[in-house]
Amino acid sequence: LPYLVMEYVQGDTLQHWLDDRPPGDTAARSAETIARIGGAMALAAHSIHQQNVCHLDLKPANVLLRPDGSVVLLDFGLSCHAHYPDLLAEEMRQAVGSPTWIAPEQVVGVRGDLRSDIFAIGVMLYEMATGELPFGSPTTQGGMRQRLWMTPAPPRKYRPDLPQWLQEVILRCLE
Repeated sequence: LPYLVMEYVQGDTLQHWLDDRPPGDTAARSAETIARIGGAMALAAHSIHQQNVCHLDLKPANVLLRPDGSVVLLDFGLSCHAHYPDLLAEEMRQAVGSPTWIAPEQVVGVRGDLRSDIFAIGVMLYEMATGELPFGSPTTQGGMRQRLWMTPAPPRKYRPDLPQWLQEVILRCLE
């Protein structure tokens, strides 16, 4: 019988990290920790982008934090490769992805833009820093479309102790 064999990767998901650190626990959510994890996520995304792959479903449940500080991206079910046919795009005409983290271009049906992954990293950084989601948790197409014109509140509104540089990084990812 055919079967799949995959490497076992130790670590916890970013979702577990978020669940274990209440939003008010600023010591556990330090700027240095957020920057370290964010840098590791960016490095992992850059690595797949260098291979002409766009993940398109980055979210805390799909980011594994290894004990050594590196990040492993999981679940490439919605991803696309720049040099191969995008069969999922041909099959689905609506936005595909997790509504909380989906990028504006995905909302209007554009797939394969590497900036979509950067946007999702920005949403995760925002949640790590503030305990809030920059665009809420939309459940309708109209709710998802809000991110086409809505500007999220600056993270320092929720967390004044956050360094200005980290806020700028987060907001740049969400542009």
